[in-house]
Amino acid sequence: MAAPLRYTLTGLLWAAMGLIYLPLLPAAVQLFAPAFSSMYWQVLLDDPQLPQAALATLISTLIALIGALSIALCVVSALWPSRLWQQLATRLPLLLAVPHVAFASAAWLLFAEGGWLFRQFPGLTPPVDRYGVGLGLTLAVKESVFLLWTMYALLGEKRLAEQSLTLRSQGFGRWQCLAWVVVPQLLPQLRIVLLATTAWTLSAVDVALILGPGNPPTLAVLAWQWLSQGDELQQAKGALACLLLLLLLAALILLAQGLWRLYRTRIPDFRGIRHPGSFVLPGKALAVILPLLSLLCVTTLALLANREMANADSIGNSLGLALGSTIIGGVLCLLWQEFGAKRFTAWIWLPLVLPALPLASGQYQLALLSWQDGEWLTVLWGHLLWVMPWMLFILQPAWQRLDPRLTTIARTLGWGRWRCFWRVKCPLLLRPLLAALAVGFSVSITQYLPTLWLGAGRVATLTTDAVALSSGGSTPMLATQALWQLLLPGLFFLAIALLLRLVGHYRQGLR
Repeated sequence: MAAPLRYTLTGLLWAAMGLIYLPLLPAAVQLFAPAFSSMYWQVLLDDPQLPQAALATLISTLIALIGALSIALCVVSALWPSRLWQQLATRLPLLLAVPHVAFASAAWLLFAEGGWLFRQFPGLTPPVDRYGVGLGLTLAVKESVFLLWTMYALLGEKRLAEQSLTLRSQGFGRWQCLAWVVVPQLLPQLRIVLLATTAWTLSAVDVALILGPGNPPTLAVLAWQWLSQGDELQQAKGALACLLLLLLLAALILLAQGLWRLYRTRIPDFRGIRHPGSFVLPGKALAVILPLLSLLCVTTLALLANREMANADSIGNSLGLALGSTIIGGVLCLLWQEFGAKRFTAWIWLPLVLPALPLASGQYQLALLSWQDGEWLTVLWGHLLWVMPWMLFILQPAWQRLDPRLTTIARTLGWGRWRCFWRVKCPLLLRPLLAALAVGFSVSITQYLPTLWLGAGRVATLTTDAVALSSGGSTPMLATQALWQLLLPGLFFLAIALLLRLVGHYRQGLR
C-alpha cells in the first residue's frame, strides 16, 4: 500500500474511533463535576432511598458474581477435560444467544407475583424481595454461561490439561486439581471478563427494572431516574450516584485482589492428603440444566405470547441497528488490528469495565449539544461504543495468534501490506470474525440506555418495548416482544453456525 493512502486510511480510522469513544470525555466531566460540591453530597446522603438502594445493589452484585463463578467452576471441575465438556461447549450458544431482557422477562413471567407459578399454586405467596436476591440469582445463571464460554477458550491449552492429568494420576481429586492447578492459572486470564461482568451487573438498569427491587430500586435505577430529570439538583444526584457505583466497583476490585493474594498463600505443595472421590454430581447436573434453561425461556415466552405480530417498527429498528453496528464494528475492528496503535490502547476497554450509565449519559449530552437526539443514526452511533470493544475482545486473541512467518513469506513474494492483510490475515480470521459478529449482534440487541436516551422515545426497539411493558403492560404482549428479542440473535447465531460449517467444509484448513 502506498504511504499516502496508508496515512489517509490511518487518519480516517482514528477519526472513526475518536467519534465512537468521544462520550468518554463528557461522561468524565459530568461524573466528577458535582463531586467537588459538599452541598450536592449532602443532598444525596440525605435521600432516604440511598442506603437501601446501595445495599440491594451490593447484595445483587455479589450474588451474581459469586454465583456465576461458582456455577462455572463447578461445571469445569466435574467435566473438564472430557467428551462431556466438549458437548457442553456446543450447547452454550443456546443460552448465550438469549438476551438478558428476554431471560429476565421469562423469569418474571414465571416467578413474579401474578406469574405462572403462583397462578398454578394460589396458596403460595411470593416473598418480598427488598435486596435484589432474585435479580442476583437470575444474573448469576445468565453470566455463568458467558464465563463458561470464555473458560472453554482458555482451557484449550495443552500444558494445563497435562498438568491436571498428572496431578490426578497422583491420586488427587477433581476439586483439588481445580483449586491447585486450574484456578491459579485461569483466574488471572479471566480478570477482564470478571471485571466486565461486575461493572455490567452494578449498572444494569433494564434487568433491574423488570425483576426489581421496586421501591427503593437499585442504585443504578435511582441514578437513571435522577439523570432523566430536568432539574439540575436531581441530575447532580444522579451523577454522584454513578460515582458511587464506580467507588463500589473499586472497592470490590480491592476486595477481590486481597482474597486472591490470600488464596495464593493457601495453595499447598502437592504433598497433602488425597481426596480422589470428588463430588461431581452438582457440576454434571448444572451442565444439563444450563442448556435446558434456554429451552425453558423460549417455551415460556412462546406459550404466553399472543398470536399477533410484535411491533413491526421495533423489529425493524432492532434488526437494522444490530446489523448496522455489527458490520461497521467488524470493519473497524479488522482495520484497527492492522493499522491502529499497538500500545497505550487501554482506553478501548473502558466501556467494558465501567458502569454503562455515565457513558450513556455522556452520549446523551453530546447528542443534545449537536441537536441529533431522536435520530436513528445517533442510536446506531451509541450502540457502537459497546459493540466495538466486545468484538475486539473476541477478535484480538485470534489476531495475536497469527503466525507472523506467513506475512513475511507473502512480503518476500512482493505483496504489499494491504494485500497481505486482505489475502492472508482476513481468511485466517474468518472463524473468529464470524464469532465476533454474532457477539456484536447480540450486544446491540440488548442495548437499553443508549436506545432510550439517544432515541428520545422515537426509535423504539424490542428491548425498550419489553422493559416498558414489564412495568404494567399486557403480559402476552410482553412475552411477544421478549420472544422476538430472543429470536433475532438466535437466528443470527444459527446463520453464523451454518456459515462456520460451510467454511469448514470448503476450507478444511480453517476448521
